[in-house]
Amino acid sequence: MLETSTAHSHTYNEITNQPVSWKTTVDAISSQWAELQPQLTITPDTHYVFVGCGTSLYIAQSAAQCFQEITGYTSSAVPGSEVFLSAKSTVPSRYPVIAFIISRSGTTTEALLAADYLAANRSNVTTIGITCNSDTELTKRTRFSIQLPHAHEESVVMTQSFTSMLIALQYVAASLAGDQMVIDQISSLSTYLQRDIRSFESKAQELGENLNLDHFVYLGLGPNYGLAQEGNLKLKEMTQVHCEAYNPLEFRHGPISTVREGSAIILLAGNRERDYIPSLVTDLKEVGAFVASCSPYPIDGSDMHLLVGKELTDVPRCALYMPFLQYLAYYRAVSLGLNPDQPRNLSQVVKLDE
Repeated sequence: MLETSTAHSHTYNEITNQPVSWKTTVDAISSQWAELQPQLTITPDTHYVFVGCGTSLYIAQSAAQCFQEITGYTSSAVPGSEVFLSAKSTVPSRYPVIAFIISRSGTTTEALLAADYLAANRSNVTTIGITCNSDTELTKRTRFSIQLPHAHEESVVMTQSFTSMLIALQYVAASLAGDQMVIDQISSLSTYLQRDIRSFESKAQELGENLNLDHFVYLGLGPNYGLAQEGNLKLKEMTQVHCEAYNPLEFRHGPISTVREGSAIILLAGNRERDYIPSLVTDLKEVGAFVASCSPYPIDGSDMHLLVGKELTDVPRCALYMPFLQYLAYYRAVSLGLNPDQPRNLSQVVKLDE
């Protein structure tokens, strides 16, 4: 720990525990695969829908992109409320559908309502829950469930649960596709994070404690867009600082007008967009931004750069970006005198009056 307060230990410890959590996740999902595989209807027109709320929605966004890229099957992400309020426009009715319903607690109201709606109204849908608790309401209301109790958290904010559930879903995609290279890379993530986590923490602390920066923008494309959204949410939750998330090449189409001195741009870049990144960084620097970039290759012009997973392909690398973003939010909160474990107006589980 880099001179931080033990009064805020849950969030810190859960971020720092991720190498252990990721290894346990791979062991858990590999042991559950034989039971899960028969639930995954394999036809050329099968659609995969990933359902979540809040952080779980951002897992869904990243997982859907990963799933389609790895397997070739049409995949989408949907907020839980849009399943039971707007299913005609969000869940296909003419094709077989596998719906992964994501909830850390397994008790989120919208997740349960989505599961109940699909069970009652869509015979073409197989529901699979994924949660960080055992034997919850979600596991009772879905046909099958992936349970990762080792990733359960004491903190209100989701950190190791986010990455653990994302890694589990990536593993499912790679196993479904029979892609041993991706399986091997996912299985090695804990080793890479153990190697680099202190460097990620140190740079996150440096950036988080820079109080000259008061406007944060997270940029990510493809699977990294869900990560950008989650980094944005973590900072909002822990600090109530103004921040946003965008696709990097979309950012010039209007939002760049908000950039000024005091703006920090957190850029999550992969190999697919490599040729377009240098000119984007140049444009951001010209309007006064501080650019912190994360990528598997050097990015000239960045004020801060993290070399992340250069040995990996773009999809398995995703999870490695998250600890830096989580530490950034944590250290920003501590610098502002806030308690990261108990963000304002938030609780671990959102339950609605039904």
